[in-house]
Amino acid sequence: MDAMKCFSNIWEIERNFKCPVIGAMLSVDKHKDILKKCGWDVNGLKPYEYHSYIMGCMGDENAVSIKTNNYIRHQSRKYMKQIAVLYKKKDAKEVRALWNDYSARGVIGPVMYAIVSHKDTETDLLQDIHGEVHMLSHANMIEIFSIRRKLEAADQTLIREKNKGNEKNKKIRELVSQLRQADKEKTSLETDNVRLKKKLGELETQTIFQQSSGPDLNQEVERLEQVLSCQKEETLRAEREKKQLEIQLFSAKNENAMLKGEFAQLSSIFAAGTDDICTRREPKTCPVTGACPNENCPRRRLCARRIFMIGGITKMKSYYRQIVEKAGGEFDYHDGYLRSSNEDLAAKVRRCDVVVCPVSCNSHNACLKVKHLCTRYNKELKILNSASLSAVTQAVIIPDDAVSLN
Repeated sequence: MDAMKCFSNIWEIERNFKCPVIGAMLSVDKHKDILKKCGWDVNGLKPYEYHSYIMGCMGDENAVSIKTNNYIRHQSRKYMKQIAVLYKKKDAKEVRALWNDYSARGVIGPVMYAIVSHKDTETDLLQDIHGEVHMLSHANMIEIFSIRRKLEAADQTLIREKNKGNEKNKKIRELVSQLRQADKEKTSLETDNVRLKKKLGELETQTIFQQSSGPDLNQEVERLEQVLSCQKEETLRAEREKKQLEIQLFSAKNENAMLKGEFAQLSSIFAAGTDDICTRREPKTCPVTGACPNENCPRRRLCARRIFMIGGITKMKSYYRQIVEKAGGEFDYHDGYLRSSNEDLAAKVRRCDVVVCPVSCNSHNACLKVKHLCTRYNKELKILNSASLSAVTQAVIIPDDAVSLN
C-alpha cells in the first residue's frame, strides 16, 4: 500500500493528461454511470456532454472525481505495481521500455495513468507520452473515417445486389403464376375431355336403339369426335407449355440460388477492399504511354486495360462485364464455342491485355486454342477453376500478391 502513495489522484495529475486518461479508460456507458451515481440528470445528454461534465469536475476532489479516480486506479492497479517496482530500482529506462511495449500492444489508458501519476516520472517521458497519445488520436480519427467510407461503399454494393435479387424473385413469381394458370387450363381441358367422352358414350348407346336416325347420329358422332380430337390437341399443347414453364422455373431458381451465393461472396470481397477499386474515370490512360497516370492508385494495373474472357456462364456475361468495368477496365467476351473459323477468337486475343479462361465452362479444344494464341501474341493468360463471379473478381481485381497470401 505504501507504494501506491507515490501515485497522484486523477485531479492531481497535470491538466493536459486528464482528458487523454479519462477518454482512454472510461467508455461512454461508464461516463453515464458515474454521473448517474453522483445524482446527475443524464437524460437527453449526448456522449460528448458526458465527457465535458466529468472533465469539469476534475479540478478538485469531489464526488464525481473520487468515483472516477477509484475506477481508474482499480483498472490500473496491476500496471501501477509494475511502475512502482521499476522506480524503486531507479530504472527510468525500463519505465520507458514498458510504455513502448504496452502502447505497441494497444494497452494505453491504464499504463499511461500509472506513469503520468507517479511522482518520479521525468518530464521528457511525460512530453513523449503526451505527444504519442495526441498523434494516436489523429490516426484513429483518420482510420475511423476510412472505415466509414468503406462501409458506405459496401452498403451501396449490397443494395445494388439486393435489387438484382429482387428482380430475379419477381421473374420467378411471374413464372409460378404462369405455371398455375397452365395447370388451371389443363384441368379445364381434362374436365371438358371427360364430359365429351361421357356424351360420346351416350350417343353411341342411342345409335343402338335409334337405327332410323343413323345418318344424322353418325354425323353428330363424327363432329363430336373432331371436337374431342381438338380438345386432345389442346390438352397436349397445354401439357407441353406446362413442362416448358417448369423447366424455366427450375432454371431460374437454380440461377437465383447461385447468384445469391455469388453476391454473398462479392459482398465480403468488396467490403474488405472497397477502396482498392479504381474509381478514376478521366483520363483513363496516358495518351503517350498508355498507362494509368495516377501512380498512387492501387488498381492502376487494371485501369483502361482490356480483359478478354472466353467461356464462362453466358447468362452471367453482364455481371462479368460489371466487375471489370467498375474496376476501370474494358471487357470483351467469347462464348468458347469454336465454329468453322477462329479468326474472331484470334482478333480478340490480339486486342486484349489479359485473357481469362475458366476451364469448368470451356471445351478442351478451346483451352488449347486460347493457350496457343496467348503464347503467339505474348498475352497474359489466367486459367480459372471456376466461372463464378468471385473467381473472376479475384482474377482481375484482387492483386496477385494478395491472392497468394490468401
